[in-house]
Amino acid sequence: MPARPLPFGFALTATLCLAFTSTWAASPEWESPPVSHKDVKPYTDGSSRPEAWLPPAPAPDSPADRDDVNAVLARQKGDAARRESAELDAKWLYDRFAPVLGVDIRRDKLPALVHLLNRSVRESTTPTFAAKKTHARLRPHQRLALDHVCGLSGASQPDPDATQRTSYPSGHATFGWVTALVLARVVPERAPALLQRGAEYADSRVVCGLHFPSDVEAARQLATAVVTRLDLHPEFQQDLQRARAEWAAPR
Repeated sequence: MPARPLPFGFALTATLCLAFTSTWAASPEWESPPVSHKDVKPYTDGSSRPEAWLPPAPAPDSPADRDDVNAVLARQKGDAARRESAELDAKWLYDRFAPVLGVDIRRDKLPALVHLLNRSVRESTTPTFAAKKTHARLRPHQRLALDHVCGLSGASQPDPDATQRTSYPSGHATFGWVTALVLARVVPERAPALLQRGAEYADSRVVCGLHFPSDVEAARQLATAVVTRLDLHPEFQQDLQRARAEWAAPR
């Protein structure tokens, strides 16, 4: 796949043109250029288990599940520009919100903001993957023959016996909503546009054929629960104030 220019001049590198299962279905790169986040510390120990607040995933062939299937099939008819945007959303996180702010979200430019975002997104990873394991739902491309699946050349080949069942909730959508909600707290005057970008980022997973609408809605609920809990955490509030001061400083 040829490299495409990223917002504000960043180019995709050949190292990101990986196999489908390790790129588009896996977590996006939080930062650009990519760095390891294995040492990022979440704000809490995860003992409150916000994933337990999620409703169950729609049962196979239930009315809600059929609505999900029909929605994915309908989105296959979208235009190429929307699919291209969805593919970029699949690969990157903070870069995809940068146009709303008008500045690159990079640690060399906004270190306090990146620190806040990294810890907040990390906070959401444990409940997200715990919920995926609990609900073990097949992804759309594992159930349906789809013409357009992000990262896949050609139509998908359904695999109802797949062992990797990680559709509910969407990890990308969770991380996107956490990013949008935290950025809206840092730059409240741009909150409407940031939240709209968060909704589009989450919807890209349906466009990609990698998640159902209910997976995306569950991600929104989970992200909201995580960030609402962080609002009460002293360290989060300290980091938030640092990020606000950094944003307000001349650049």
